[in-house]
Amino acid sequence: MTNRKKTVKFHGTEVANVTILYAVKPCSRGDTEILEEFDAAKHPEIYETVNTQIVADYITITFYREESSNSIIRRELIPTHLVQHIWVQDM
Repeated sequence: MTNRKKTVKFHGTEVANVTILYAVKPCSRGDTEILEEFDAAKHPEIYETVNTQIVADYITITFYREESSNSIIRRELIPTHLVQHIWVQDM
């Protein structure tokens, strides 16, 4: 698996990369927002395909072990109200 090319998709279409900048609220009641970044191409997860989609109130990130058999490793959800910016780098 580590020698395989990792495929990055946005709404099921292959792209070069997807980067999402989003805010993470601190646990305390402070006004400061901490920014996190999801970068599909640099993500350390071992996967065949990662597909990012905007679905209703969430950005859904699905990591596939094997996309053709729908073998999902895991999913991450980022609430859209926390998203600052999305960059989609086309092929």
